[in-house]
Amino acid sequence: MKPLKYYFHHLFKKNNGDTSIKTKNIDESFNYLQKQMEENERVFFVRFGDGEFVTLMKRNHRNYKYNEKLDREIEESFNIKDPNYLISCPINYPYDQYIAKSIYTQFSWQQEMIDLIKSKKFDTSFTFENPCIFQCLTVFNPKKLKSFLDIHIRPKTKMFIGSTEKETAEKLYGKIDYYIQIPAKHAYETIDTWWPQVEENYKNVDLVIPSAGSTSNVISLRLWNLGYHKKLIDFGSVVDAVDNKTTRSWIRLQGHKANKLLSVKPKISFNQKITFLLKDIKFYFRNQFI
Repeated sequence: MKPLKYYFHHLFKKNNGDTSIKTKNIDESFNYLQKQMEENERVFFVRFGDGEFVTLMKRNHRNYKYNEKLDREIEESFNIKDPNYLISCPINYPYDQYIAKSIYTQFSWQQEMIDLIKSKKFDTSFTFENPCIFQCLTVFNPKKLKSFLDIHIRPKTKMFIGSTEKETAEKLYGKIDYYIQIPAKHAYETIDTWWPQVEENYKNVDLVIPSAGSTSNVISLRLWNLGYHKKLIDFGSVVDAVDNKTTRSWIRLQGHKANKLLSVKPKISFNQKITFLLKDIKFYFRNQFI
């Protein structure tokens, strides 16, 4: 059910911003990704968010300092032009039912991102994917996302590259055949120490899951250029919700919904059930208008 403000928005609000850059809504983007996964052997789903744009603007980020080499590789990733290299971009989200429910929203500094894209002459002739598909489906349609995981992710031989403990990541993604642990922060600064493990083993898996912040784009770029002809999916912060790490506001508000994605449901105490119920009630009413 859509909140009241969704209908108010479409009745009264006019979009006077720069609409030269277009991004799909959540359902369009997810359905397209699913279709690509079914029809193509090689699919990369690459997420660009605030961290990538902060780097491209040559600024420090909360999880890493500006690095010229990182900047260059992120830009190269954004410039890959191939229908199987799906680039998601956090600009001009359509006002769909998910954005109305306040799990994600436009960045207040969106125009700076648009200006950057134009100054670098990035290709904007196509419609970008939506980088928030996994977190939105986790909260509002976990059954649909669990089906995607059961079909396209959990049965595959896979490599996970991230700071989350292997046991926790396996709760979400299924058996991890090659686990490459990296620092939670400043991953790019240490890339020379862990990248050789990726290069040595990527040919042995059907799926790579990077969970390395902006360095995920570097992993995607390098594996693409190496000719990796299988799947790579960046799931963003969903694994943090499984790990009970409040790294994003959506996890603070509704992160407990990630439990519905898991094949083996965790034991939840009575007090936790009450806490989650109160969160759901508060979340429902605040989203009718706020």
